Amino acid sequence: MTSVGIVQPIIPSYRQPVFAELARRPGIDLTVYAPLGRSHGSLPGTGAVDDYATVDVSARNAGPFVWDPGSLEAARAGHEVLILSWQPRALFLRRALRTARRLGVGTIIWGHGYSKNDSPMRRRLRLRPARLADACLYYAPATAARAPLDGIEPERAFSAPNAIDQSAIEAAKSKWAEVPGRLRAFQTSAGIDPERTLIFISRIEEDKRLELLLEAMPHVLEADPRMTLLVVGEGTARASAEAYSDSLGLGDSVRFLGAIYDEEELAGWCLSSICMTYPVAVGLSVMHAFGYGLPVLTSDDLASHNPEINAIRDGVNGMLYREGDVRSLADAIIRLAGDPELRRRMSLAALDSVRGPDGWTVENMVDGFVRCIEAVRSMHQRG
Repeated sequence: MTSVGIVQPIIPSYRQPVFAELARRPGIDLTVYAPLGRSHGSLPGTGAVDDYATVDVSARNAGPFVWDPGSLEAARAGHEVLILSWQPRALFLRRALRTARRLGVGTIIWGHGYSKNDSPMRRRLRLRPARLADACLYYAPATAARAPLDGIEPERAFSAPNAIDQSAIEAAKSKWAEVPGRLRAFQTSAGIDPERTLIFISRIEEDKRLELLLEAMPHVLEADPRMTLLVVGEGTARASAEAYSDSLGLGDSVRFLGAIYDEEELAGWCLSSICMTYPVAVGLSVMHAFGYGLPVLTSDDLASHNPEINAIRDGVNGMLYREGDVRSLADAIIRLAGDPELRRRMSLAALDSVRGPDGWTVENMVDGFVRCIEAVRSMHQRG
């Protein structure tokens, strides 16, 4: 057995199936260090679980930095391989890496591997822990392939394509499908046309740039007055977004549904939409949309997105509009809405993107973890 420790800011619900799958892999004895049952910003964390060992550690923001003594605790715990969050502003990260090296522990840093707002200073901060670790584990294969540009040798760069467990989505879809006519009755009751409905699912915050999508809607409605935008989520910018929608005269063409946490309830809306429209900075929402067969429409400023942007193939399972160009965004929506065959092909491609041997799946993500762990363990055995 290889003793593996993973340090995390929290254990969010979407990570639980990943760690559980890793713990089930032959030869892996997993312990996760995290503040149990606490939140990280607006993201809630889970508590102790039965699938693997957990250790409750402290972590908190200290101004622009992260106070993370749990990293040092994990480094001293006697694991063969230690996986640390690639948080350049974590105060104990480099000390934990040095301590682990001194104790003969193999080390991996896991994260995006880039900054959406890069600068020379940010790059230096990001690369300091990368030079201390035995390996770097990236969220996307495309990011790992660019590691040599940061001076990281290819043999130290691995990827675990960031995925979510699709089982809840599949179960929700099955619930709707098992009752003939249920979805059509829901659409009729809600007054929406599944051929003319867009959906946005996210916390409604200023950085999500929902106003771009709202500004695109008058152009969309000029082409087809029956189009509807569903906005699912809460956040500090919801009130201002609703007021802005009213000021644009969008009326019932934009519906703010609030946060929907029940997957079966959310499925009704997703199965009644033609695409997920997400103006900027997409992340794991891509995988959620793909699970429903929803193409994802977002901006072409790839560097400003999270690593999951690499799953989107323009014109295949999603569409990219010119960053900040409201008319380009509207034109993309109009094109998709007006071409049922294009939507059908994109929907199938979206589903394929989160299925099968080449998909962004939990199994493939964990395969990436295992490859990286085994490489680091072999490196230390040889050394």
